[in-house]
Amino acid sequence: MESQANIGASSTESLKYKQSIIRSESPESTGTGQWGEQSPGARVNVEKAINEFEDLKRELSQPASTRSAQLPDEEEGEVTGNSMFVDLEEYLTRANREASESGIIPKRIGVRFRDLTVQGSGSGFLFARTFADELLGLFGKDIFDYIRFSLFGKKPPIKNIIQGFSGVVKPGEMLLVLGNPGSGRQVDYSGLGFESAKKEYRGEILYNSEEDIHLPTLTVRQTVRFALKTKTPSKRIPGTSRGDFVEQMLELFVKMFGMKHTVNTIVGNQFTRGVSGGERKRVSIMEALASRATINAFDNSTRGLDSSTAVDYIRSLRILTSLTKSTTVVTLYQAGEQIYKEFDKVCVIDSGRQIFYGKASEARAYFEELGFKFIPGTTTADFLTSITNPFERRPRADFDGKLPSSPEEFEATFRKSRFWDGVQKELLEYDAEIGGDAEKFTQAVKENKSKLTRSSSPYTVSFIMQVWYLLQRELQVIWQDQVGLRSRYINTIVCALLTGSLAYNIPKTTAGSYIMGGALFFNLIIIGWMQLFEAIQMTLGRTITAKQVNFAFYRPSAQIIAKTIADFPILAIQSSIFTIVLLFVFTTAVCTTAFYRAVGVFSRDINATIRMGFLGLNITAVFSGYMQPFNVMKSWGYKWIYYGSPFAYAQEALMVNQYDGMQIPCAPAHLIPGVPGASIENQICFFTGAEAGASSVNGTKWLLEQLGYERAHVWRNFGIILAFTVGYIIIAMIGIEYLTWGSGGGSMKVFVKRSNAKKATEGSLPTTEKQAGEDTTNHSANGNALQPIQTTKSVIQGQSSIFTWDNLNYTVPIPGSPPKQVLHDIHGYVMPGRLTALMGPSGAGKTTLLDTLSQKSRVGVVSGDMLVDGKRLRADFQRNTGFVEQMDIHDGTATVREALRFSALLRQPATVSKQEKFKFVEDIIKLLELEKLADALIGEPGFGLSVEERKRVTIGVELAAKPETLLFLDEPTSGLDSTGALSIVRFLRKLADESNLAILCTIHQPSAILFRNFDNILLLSQGKQVYFGPIGTNGSAVIDYFQRNGAPKAHLDDNPAEYILETTRASSRNADWGAIWASSPESKAVKEEIRAIAEERSQLPDRRTEIALEYGMSFIEQVKAVTERVWKNYWRDPNYGYSAIFSNLSTALIAGVLFFQSGNTVLEMQSRGFSLFLIIVLSPLIASGVQPKYLTFRMLYEARERNSKIYSAPALITAMHLCQIPYAILGTLFFFFPWYYMVGMATETSRAGYQFLFILLFEIWIAPFGMWIAAMCPDLTIMSIVNPFLFVVTNAFNGILVPYDALETFYRSWIYWANPLTHLVRGTMSNILHDVQVECSSKELVQFTPPQGMTCTQYAGDWLKNTSGYMMETAEGMCDYCVYKDGDEYMKTVNLDFNLRWRDLGIFCIFIFTNMALVYILHWAFREFHWKKFFRRVLGRN
Repeated sequence: MESQANIGASSTESLKYKQSIIRSESPESTGTGQWGEQSPGARVNVEKAINEFEDLKRELSQPASTRSAQLPDEEEGEVTGNSMFVDLEEYLTRANREASESGIIPKRIGVRFRDLTVQGSGSGFLFARTFADELLGLFGKDIFDYIRFSLFGKKPPIKNIIQGFSGVVKPGEMLLVLGNPGSGRQVDYSGLGFESAKKEYRGEILYNSEEDIHLPTLTVRQTVRFALKTKTPSKRIPGTSRGDFVEQMLELFVKMFGMKHTVNTIVGNQFTRGVSGGERKRVSIMEALASRATINAFDNSTRGLDSSTAVDYIRSLRILTSLTKSTTVVTLYQAGEQIYKEFDKVCVIDSGRQIFYGKASEARAYFEELGFKFIPGTTTADFLTSITNPFERRPRADFDGKLPSSPEEFEATFRKSRFWDGVQKELLEYDAEIGGDAEKFTQAVKENKSKLTRSSSPYTVSFIMQVWYLLQRELQVIWQDQVGLRSRYINTIVCALLTGSLAYNIPKTTAGSYIMGGALFFNLIIIGWMQLFEAIQMTLGRTITAKQVNFAFYRPSAQIIAKTIADFPILAIQSSIFTIVLLFVFTTAVCTTAFYRAVGVFSRDINATIRMGFLGLNITAVFSGYMQPFNVMKSWGYKWIYYGSPFAYAQEALMVNQYDGMQIPCAPAHLIPGVPGASIENQICFFTGAEAGASSVNGTKWLLEQLGYERAHVWRNFGIILAFTVGYIIIAMIGIEYLTWGSGGGSMKVFVKRSNAKKATEGSLPTTEKQAGEDTTNHSANGNALQPIQTTKSVIQGQSSIFTWDNLNYTVPIPGSPPKQVLHDIHGYVMPGRLTALMGPSGAGKTTLLDTLSQKSRVGVVSGDMLVDGKRLRADFQRNTGFVEQMDIHDGTATVREALRFSALLRQPATVSKQEKFKFVEDIIKLLELEKLADALIGEPGFGLSVEERKRVTIGVELAAKPETLLFLDEPTSGLDSTGALSIVRFLRKLADESNLAILCTIHQPSAILFRNFDNILLLSQGKQVYFGPIGTNGSAVIDYFQRNGAPKAHLDDNPAEYILETTRASSRNADWGAIWASSPESKAVKEEIRAIAEERSQLPDRRTEIALEYGMSFIEQVKAVTERVWKNYWRDPNYGYSAIFSNLSTALIAGVLFFQSGNTVLEMQSRGFSLFLIIVLSPLIASGVQPKYLTFRMLYEARERNSKIYSAPALITAMHLCQIPYAILGTLFFFFPWYYMVGMATETSRAGYQFLFILLFEIWIAPFGMWIAAMCPDLTIMSIVNPFLFVVTNAFNGILVPYDALETFYRSWIYWANPLTHLVRGTMSNILHDVQVECSSKELVQFTPPQGMTCTQYAGDWLKNTSGYMMETAEGMCDYCVYKDGDEYMKTVNLDFNLRWRDLGIFCIFIFTNMALVYILHWAFREFHWKKFFRRVLGRN
């Protein structure tokens, strides 16, 4: 194979064009289209793309000084592309000679496999893990079960998934796999061996999944350029720099794939608007091409594309394979004839058995020779797939021999055929051919690598360069996410102002020292809150990292270092904004970020990330020495935790920076005794480090005696924090290199009832073993495939209504631009018993029209008439209309039966009893043949039902609603193989015939057989209608219309669907079909028919006599049903409940350990108060756990259930409120008992009961608090930025860190009282400190000398009567004073009153209901109400 280090510059032989390697079906155009296009919007032309590719390769092979003259003028569109293939062959010969002279060794490698067998173990199903399982696991049940299974458990049997596969895919060949080939450990890559290929040559073997996974905020140029940089070969043609190579290849790719116009557009994803879906597919293939891999595997990459775009995509793969002499293996679920012709070979699989392998052009003939009938109009790929399904394959009428019927018989027949002999012969020949190719290949790969890269490494560039390129990309990602960046800095400014104002005007005396220490301590906690999102980002970013690591772009550990370096400028700015003490705050922020990245790497999911991130923050903050100084910690174990806390070293540095060397004036209230006119000689400052007779305290002495802080430790601490940072980075690097979460595997069924699991999943693991007693004549490739339904009457019965639309227009607002009209004068109808297809090329407006007709559109302006039986749509139109979403959106924790029952219960009228609804659901389950899966969880892709099963559930959910008028379906066949797609469409056909429903269905890639099932077609192009009417036999009616109006003549074997899509595709070649239709007699006839229908049907009496209610059931019934579903979701997806219990228990244990059995000294009395701070920090932890759950339910509601009018948003919010209360009660139990009794609180029942009640109310308060924050935010990113601000407000201004009297008047007058946690602190602290007798320790006693001749009582007795504390006289005549006599005296100094504790509890209850109400209000304000329309009406701009 030619070396990809210089594409086309070195080949060992001339490129031979045989058969259909280059298969261009269109004549060369002289238009100015982009590379690979005839003209803008036209089909990809392989021949033209190759010629233009060769022109650029000629330019690349020139010396650098002459290249600029060779480039075509992009502005003028001059592209030379008319060279003949003989010129190409001549050029390749010359280029090979030049490359040989340059010493470049070509890379050439293929795939060969002999007797390939893949084995699997297990039952193929799991039982749903519930909250109870997680809770017991917290106490060791999982460990017990593991030991029990290891010692006594029965090992699952080993089964063959595929066995005995053999074949060869040579360089320059494309193999199409029909079926599920799996993967194997004994594949041989032309002499390299599988293990070697998997390790050092991983970068030469590319697997590209069907998902287009990219960083959404990067542009197309940045995405492809990054891939090119990481795969630029070390050895290039002389005169070509690394930068030149990258830019020239980038120019080649964007031109070849027609992406010049979108090169500066962000890639986007399902949440971020960017390039279109088809263009995103091209970005994926450009990235694959940039990887310069020798072997490429593409898994169902045409999913979701219309047939014309899918053809373009596969032709692009053809270009890739032919020009680079790479080896390509592709699996496709639905392959049209034009797609099939692009492949050289095909492998057909039936239940793990290889039943054909050979040339694609000979596969059909082989099975026809076996006696199977090819039905005219069927694509070859569909015919081959149908062979594996006994319900689809048909024998030839003239064949009287024995037909193979089971996979084993098909395999045996194939092994007796000439094709098997051909495979064996080809294997032997290829063994002889490769000879020294493997050695040359390894040498070529070695030459491509950087000199700083190990020879055994799969990566092309050195680790340092990987970090450099990742750093550039990371800075681009940060900068281009302007919303997130601005939000981050605005949040930092707001938090800085809040915390700064918290300590504003703090007295510069001893009265303000502890307050300043609390403010500095809280700053460190805020840093922890603000940086927590980095842990979440690491968890969410695993998919893109895993993909690019598999592409061998970079080591995952390089990403950790790049992200850390990218943090420097961002965190430097944040630190500068936040505080002037830059060095330690910045270093601590970097260290905290590194810690969170390590947490993100080692956490299984986002819930575990939040849980462990907050746990780490709490431990490091609590044991940092502020809440309890190091020198009074009760155990050496606590001190080791202190040593392991980066916050401890940062806190020391900040405090030393603030007070070292400072003389702190003694506050008047701290001068003991406060006798009027007393001499300073007879007073002392009540402050650690104070000396008798001094009016100030030395800051250095106070820091040392009270906290153990020294100036000499500052730079030591800086080094320790750096060491922690490096340690966290190393831990994260190790973890990301070796940990893989959730990788590999296929769909695994999850059941909730053990009684049904075994029966439902018998044989669910596809194996090659024949089960005893198995009826092989009814063997199916898909055991759960929808089979022909033997019913005589459908359980669904429509109302025989006709839905019409006329002069339908839709305009959407464009920010910064005039409104855009996306639908233009659309008209048509759907009749009972008729199946209507809605089709058009990509971007035609199909989904937009479907959303408009189904009343799903929530933005823009819709005009025109939409009528049911000539009458305006009723309020219950959406509820009585089924809409099958393309995305198959479900609650993954619900079973199939529960999902259908939920739909039936809430969407069918209240006049139908619950028993009747559930009986109807059972009928639907039988109709869709879901009986065996009825108690299986729907799950998520890869962990639950398969794509085809999930699609049937989606249809079932809509049918369970018993639609009376219409059934809309958006891409019901997307993601299914041809058999599954045909099963779904045939089911729709049967449903229309037997139920009298009107069905409208969008469809992308219909085969000819599938297309025949439709009655009518509505065809769109660029938002304009180009046809509406009957399809006709084999598409005769619609084809005849286009041919009569100037379209090219269709061939007899053309797929009618592909013909009309190609004909109406927008390009300069094609006519304006929208204008042709508008002026056609067919259009006028349709409009006349619509008017006639409206006039005739409007005179009929309305058959529905009940009131048209928006929702089928009352609000109370909605709440009951939704509460049951939410409860089951919480129970079966126990992350929220487990996180809440874990957080409560861990926080309680932290407090209990640190403040264990606090005594009666002043410090230990204050420790009881500090233990309350740990209750408060529960709110960020638990709120952050409930927010992702709220967003998930809201997404499900808005994506599907709001449009179907199943239930209202208030019903969902109410259900979540109700379901969280039991978890709040359980969380209180796990927190209260360890915390209350370990710390050593009062044991009286009334006091303990009050404390328990208040903590319970606080736990109930937390979840709505997190929910109303989430209600304001569009996504998790913005929410994580908003959270710290509200956490600061609630946690800082409650009187713990800064007492009431020290707060600024602005805060003291209203924010303090408006803060719910203020009343929590006031009530709970007064409850635990009331009547606590204080006994000062020797260090806490303040000793002063009375004037000569006076006793302590004579000197300070009158003063003591009016102040707190108690006084004792020593034998030497000195006075020992303790500042507090009991806890009530202390409470007076911080504005607390035991007698007001019930008032505080009552006020807090009001805040609970306020929180709950805010969720309803903010959801309505941010998600339901249309403010733009409101202001337009107010301003008179309708």
